[in-house]
Amino acid sequence: FVERSTVPIKAPYLPENRLRAIAADFLSEYHPSGTIPVPIESIVEFRFEIDIVPTPGLEDSFDIVSYITSDLTAIHVDSYVYKNQVGRYRFSLAHELSHRILHQDVFSQLNFSTVAEWKSVVTSIPPEAYSWIEYHAYCLGGLILVPSDSLLRTFQALSETAEQAGIEMRGSSSDVRRLAESHLARHFLVSKDVITRRMKADKLWNS
Repeated sequence: FVERSTVPIKAPYLPENRLRAIAADFLSEYHPSGTIPVPIESIVEFRFEIDIVPTPGLEDSFDIVSYITSDLTAIHVDSYVYKNQVGRYRFSLAHELSHRILHQDVFSQLNFSTVAEWKSVVTSIPPEAYSWIEYHAYCLGGLILVPSDSLLRTFQALSETAEQAGIEMRGSSSDVRRLAESHLARHFLVSKDVITRRMKADKLWNS
């Protein structure tokens, strides 16, 4: 256990509508075609010129899947996730890229060159500030990979197909919801957890 110090880092609160606007502007500039899945790897590497570095043992040894360097020029991703878990890999890229978009001022105050140093720096950030930093990156990453308009259209099409088979999607059982969210996860090439959160945020289930 490392006690947190009082590094003077502040993370301004960004309301949901602001994050949605940032995601919409991002997609308009970097992925105007709107095709799904969003080509996050290409955007990271070729539009932002950020190196993607597969790194052995991140999750096993440090309990993290990815991190972005303090100069915001490289994203390290656990090698196993990089090779075998495409949904988690893609979201890791979107999450770390969101730090680049939202938190350049914060990262300019940090100095680390190894994952161990990164862990030490993280524990020095006041808990409330760190919570907002991670929450905002998580939300923006989800909005980038699962855009609201695409999610709505895909869910409506899935609902129509289900209704033709006599299955009511809205207000449906938890089993039907799990199957629907698994289908959507495959479509957007993300983990089911990301879809569950995005469905809740966009209020696409009745209850």
